[in-house]
Amino acid sequence: MLSACQKMVDEEQKGVFIISNQSGYDLELKIYSTSNRQRLPLILGLPNTTSVERVSYGGAGNIAHPELSSQGDSVRLLFQDGKQLLHYCPQPQQTGSQCLPLRNLLALNQYQVEALNEHTSRFTYTITAADYTLAR
Repeated sequence: MLSACQKMVDEEQKGVFIISNQSGYDLELKIYSTSNRQRLPLILGLPNTTSVERVSYGGAGNIAHPELSSQGDSVRLLFQDGKQLLHYCPQPQQTGSQCLPLRNLLALNQYQVEALNEHTSRFTYTITAADYTLAR
């Protein structure tokens, strides 16, 4: 009797990335790539108490990374009153030890993670009043 062949198929991983603004201020996120200054920044408007959701897919067996990290290595948070805070992370998928400030929108380990099913996870990052306090 022939044994049945079993084919292992790695499914594509899906990441649902949510950025929530709970800072008390409307803000705009500008995502830049310092290695490619020709690329225009990705701009996301984020009024206070709202969220933006972006979906990203990873290759078979690989975790999906936020669109922010594929678009650039720095994010400028521009608050409605003109204050700004720069988040910079040369390797966003790393642990964040190279990121400034340490609590950083580009560092994957700074997101709250919730498994939605075997191949989908939700990653949530909340911008808070503490971020506004750091802004200049």
